[in-house]
Amino acid sequence: MLNCEDYKQLSNRFAQLAIASSAPTVAKALMAIAFDYASRAATVHQVAAGEHQKSRHDQIDGFGD
Repeated sequence: MLNCEDYKQLSNRFAQLAIASSAPTVAKALMAIAFDYASRAATVHQVAAGEHQKSRHDQIDGFGD
């Protein structure tokens, strides 16, 4: 499974390819892929942040028992 940074790098690479493309249809398709990867990066980041927060909450709840 790819992590947030992997998706960010893929998004950046596809955006660069889109910018460099001289064919508008190809550029549009590449930019759509770049946006999809950026969205996936954000989703993975949010999920990871939520799991981290839950883990911290669970540790605090068990403290002092």
